[in-house]
Amino acid sequence: MNNRLTEIWRDYPYLNFLVVGLLVVTALGVVFSIVVFFNTGLSGDEFTRSICLNNGCVERFFKIFDQSFLILTVTLELLVGLATIGGIIVALMSYLNSSSATALSNHISHFSIFQSYVAAEIAKRSRISPASVDVFVWYNLIFSNSRTGKTSISDQYCDVISALNSEILLSNEQARTAVQGSFRYMPHQQRIIDALRSLGVALTHQPRNEFYEIEDQAFALISSLNKSFCYSNKVPELLKRKYV
Repeated sequence: MNNRLTEIWRDYPYLNFLVVGLLVVTALGVVFSIVVFFNTGLSGDEFTRSICLNNGCVERFFKIFDQSFLILTVTLELLVGLATIGGIIVALMSYLNSSSATALSNHISHFSIFQSYVAAEIAKRSRISPASVDVFVWYNLIFSNSRTGKTSISDQYCDVISALNSEILLSNEQARTAVQGSFRYMPHQQRIIDALRSLGVALTHQPRNEFYEIEDQAFALISSLNKSFCYSNKVPELLKRKYV
């Protein structure tokens, strides 16, 4: 029993303040009532009278000491009010603490699922190294409010995908209008490398065909992840590459 009370006392700190407050109010009310009771009795020599239990004596007793009893009544009413208001506050604070703990637990669980999924998808793609993908950066970019229990897609992530699409569109246009062979692929590589860095995906300059293979697998990884975790229609799909 004592262990259970200790656990409750530890798990609900705001309840401690409520209990202490109620005890203080009770103690002050009782002490004040006793002081008034004895001062009234001693000043009127009420304590020297013989015991009398008839109706008149009882009525006179309560009339003489009515303020002392009034103090007890007011103290009781104050305790009821404090217990009601304090109980509501304690329940609210306990709920907020519980919600915070639940949100953190959900965040950790969701990130763990995300991390496992990315690792499994990378394992399917031989040209992408697990060390080249910072899962933590990618996750926090998509779910920036995950620690508060919200897994909505961030606007910043949508902007990053849109920026990546802009680079693909630019390269498609350059490849379409290129004269005397394909467009210059080194500037293209740098732009794609910079765009993917925002996701936590690190690529390096490679020979043209090798880079295209790595780029293809990186884009496939992004598309797969978006379909599995980004339920919002506001996340744009990656454009098809026409420069390959």
